[in-house]
Amino acid sequence: MKESIFSFFNAPITNQVSNGVVCVSQLHAYITTSEWLRERTDQVRAASGDEKRFRRLKQSLLPYVTPAGIFSYRREDHLLLPSGEFVIDIDHLSSPEEAIRWRDTLFADERLRPDLSFVSPSTTGIKLLVPYRLSIKKTVEESFDEAVQFAWEYLEGKYGLKADATNADLSRACFLCHDPSARLREN
Repeated sequence: MKESIFSFFNAPITNQVSNGVVCVSQLHAYITTSEWLRERTDQVRAASGDEKRFRRLKQSLLPYVTPAGIFSYRREDHLLLPSGEFVIDIDHLSSPEEAIRWRDTLFADERLRPDLSFVSPSTTGIKLLVPYRLSIKKTVEESFDEAVQFAWEYLEGKYGLKADATNADLSRACFLCHDPSARLREN
């Protein structure tokens, strides 16, 4: 497996300077085994009945990554190294069980071939880290935008799923949460 690396940020979301870098396999290990992350995920999920409180806790307690690459500061014009990855975020599924089914189904999709898939903090959504090819004939932004657009159209056309369109910029944060069954592509 190609090991993409990207910036890792400690909470809260207002922290715009990364605390280091992480590769996909390290991120998988963190998501599946970190007791610290599990405790914070449980705190956030306990507020799932109150949308404002849930959002506030998610933004203040959960660490995050920028799957598109390594940034000196979390802003598009501060990209140091592109990863060749983007995040697909699918929210508002009907149940945690449906989220688990989609996590596994989309992980197995031979067209998308995500490197990592996990259930989102809400338990009714999923996050996929999807690789794409950087082109020497296009800017990083053009390659990224084309890949994201293709993936969104593919998901809607094949599965009837609508991805969260706010994930369309390079510096977009991807919140991390505990998922002991997160999927990692190893080949």
